[in-house]
Amino acid sequence: MGRVKPWLWLLPLGLSLALWLSGPKGTLWVEPVQASPEALQAVYAQAHPGVVQVRDGEGGRGTAFFYAPRLLLTAYHVVAEGGPFRLRLATGVEAQAQVLGFHEPFDLAVLRTGAQAPRVLPLELSRTPRVGEALLHIGNGHNQFIAPRYGRITRLFVDPSPFLPQGLVGTSLPLSPGDSGGPVLDLEGKVVGVAVAIGQTEEGFRSFFTPFLGRDQVLAEMEGGKRSYWPYLGLRGPRGLTPELARELGLPPGGVLVGEVVPGGAAHRAGLRGLETGGVPDVILEVNGVKVNSFEDLLREVRRHQVGDRIRLSVRRGGEVLQVEVELAPFPGR
Repeated sequence: MGRVKPWLWLLPLGLSLALWLSGPKGTLWVEPVQASPEALQAVYAQAHPGVVQVRDGEGGRGTAFFYAPRLLLTAYHVVAEGGPFRLRLATGVEAQAQVLGFHEPFDLAVLRTGAQAPRVLPLELSRTPRVGEALLHIGNGHNQFIAPRYGRITRLFVDPSPFLPQGLVGTSLPLSPGDSGGPVLDLEGKVVGVAVAIGQTEEGFRSFFTPFLGRDQVLAEMEGGKRSYWPYLGLRGPRGLTPELARELGLPPGGVLVGEVVPGGAAHRAGLRGLETGGVPDVILEVNGVKVNSFEDLLREVRRHQVGDRIRLSVRRGGEVLQVEVELAPFPGR
């Protein structure tokens, strides 16, 4: 896709949709005019009983759907706090659900419940999505309960931001907060992916879903209880060391200012120093020899690796440049 400004805002829990903005300040999105094809209306009539609202004590968090009699799929960021959660079924019944397993890099999670599924939605695991094909999403956006949204695929397997999962599918589905975790269905009524993000791009408003293509093993691992995390350094507030900020701190420009080092995280265990020390924080110059000059650069290089991998950071501390080895870990507290 075209060049975009990599600004991501993960909405507060209860809104539950990753929101990625690159349009003019104050622009959220413009809902495209979409016809609702008769065939997709029929798919909605058949499928919507299998979709639920995910809730907690503060209200709705997002959407999930039954893909097996007692198992549901949703977006990981909808249930990242761990639960337990309540499900509001199409029948109006409420039931408890727990997180069984998840894959944070794909933004997918499996929930288990004791409730009987009103309908189970089949997954499409082998067919490659096609640009232009018609889609249906069922979710809880716009304060509407398991409502339909219609659109088309606009891009295949894109990486719109280092903050988001990679290999997403872009669509014109007019989604909104509350729709995260909802199923994206094709004309055959099969679920091709899970809605995870919305954003204003240079092409206009777009929504994105994580596709299921070739992810049979990932689903099986989540069902078995596996929990896969993004790798983190464990920093809060890292930012590029701009010429203006560098002059203010009396440092050479370039690199990423550490910000705050989170206790117990990978950076803390490696001895990096942040604002909490009371002095000038460390500045990360390189990750495995690759220069980094923004938070996005740093995140992109870290996410080339997995939890447990060791990476080498070039770090400026005062007038000295150090080589620091860091073992990547989940974000502290997860």
